[in-house]
Amino acid sequence: MNRALVIGLDGMPLSLTRRLAADGVLPCLGGLLTAGSTAELVAPVPEVSSTSWATFLTGVNPGRHGIYGFTDLRPGSYEVYFPNLVNLRAAPLWDHAEAAGLTTLSLNVPGTYPAPPINGGIISGFVAPLVERAVQPPRLAAAMRRLGYQIEAEVGDVAADPGAFVGRLRQALAARVRLYGHLLATEPWDLAVAVVTETDRLQHFLWRQLTDSRDELNGPIIDFYREVDDAVAALLDCCAGASTDVYIISDHGFGPADCQFHVNAWLRAQGWLAPLGAAPELAAIGGSTQVFALDPGRFYINSGERFASGRATAAQASELAAEIAEALRALRWRDGAVGPEIDGPRLMSEVCLRDDIYHGPVTDQAPDVVAVPAAGVQLRGAWRSAGLTGADVRTGTHTRGDALAWASRAGLVPAGQVDMADIAPTVLGGLGAAQAGTGRFDGRDLTRAALVGSTPDRID
Repeated sequence: MNRALVIGLDGMPLSLTRRLAADGVLPCLGGLLTAGSTAELVAPVPEVSSTSWATFLTGVNPGRHGIYGFTDLRPGSYEVYFPNLVNLRAAPLWDHAEAAGLTTLSLNVPGTYPAPPINGGIISGFVAPLVERAVQPPRLAAAMRRLGYQIEAEVGDVAADPGAFVGRLRQALAARVRLYGHLLATEPWDLAVAVVTETDRLQHFLWRQLTDSRDELNGPIIDFYREVDDAVAALLDCCAGASTDVYIISDHGFGPADCQFHVNAWLRAQGWLAPLGAAPELAAIGGSTQVFALDPGRFYINSGERFASGRATAAQASELAAEIAEALRALRWRDGAVGPEIDGPRLMSEVCLRDDIYHGPVTDQAPDVVAVPAAGVQLRGAWRSAGLTGADVRTGTHTRGDALAWASRAGLVPAGQVDMADIAPTVLGGLGAAQAGTGRFDGRDLTRAALVGSTPDRID
């Protein structure tokens, strides 16, 4: 039976991969793109890592796995918490694999803290505050210490010394690859997932330097991407001589953050959210607030059915959600100015109502409206922002499209677009494990699509 290796390059856009490959920066990835099969991967809504990696792990939409963002609301309250693996409501990949008698090695997948006992081994990804709770079995921690592994590279003051930030990323990447190579060579596995997150971190803070060949930091950044390519080559070498299906994915795309739009400031300006004096923090929301937002563009109707201080009825909440969505769709921007009257590009590429994009037992915890920004726009949910727009040290932002999906078998990934929910059933299908797992997938088994030449049914 084949093994499967999934390499995750967090935030790596397909377009950037192709451009750097054409420039000779990514010889390994460039060679792969000419073989196997490549497609654009589309992230779930919202296009944030926590939601997308949870969809990768489970093959289901957020209405079933329950992770809607980097932060979520505790049911029935205004209390915000950081969701992790404990909050995942659907079975992850390793459960399906174990049901089929397979061994899994999961390395640095975001949102997998605290590390559970599994049939195999796991090192949690970001956010993982306690190393001792981020490793199973605990004996793997010895190799982590010996090889200088960091769960997350230190960001530090990027604005003051961006060169040092690039150096820290390169150091963390090198240690990550050392550990991955060691574990892939010494630990048993049928399914291995190894995620590199340094790509996402660099692109958030240094997107402009990455895309401007005249910038003095562009050279060191390009060298960083050469090392990312070397990392992929090293992971592929771990499979040499074995029958292994290889997949390379990113959890979302990336692009410039030319306009940073503060959604709660906009809600206040429209009169839907109480002024800061009346609601200085989220927990202080009262009945005068009709709508509030969380990062990046998740809008919650303050309804009486859901929140203690809410006053809107179910019918009023539905009408208000539609009104909010219509207002967001009308927004345009130029030179920091935002409004429906502005002569400029649209601020949003999509505005989605809850029941149009989510389904499942935890849909009641979902935002009522989710806005997906247009190219060049970053949505920010900061509570105390006064202006509608503002500058930030982060010059890059996530995109829902333009993510990378590649498979080693030609025809395995169909031309065009694939959804993040397709990856789990495809990987498990190639291992013969999809039918053995518990629960249903929302995604498609692309292996079956390639075999029959048509859109496959969803898998039980």
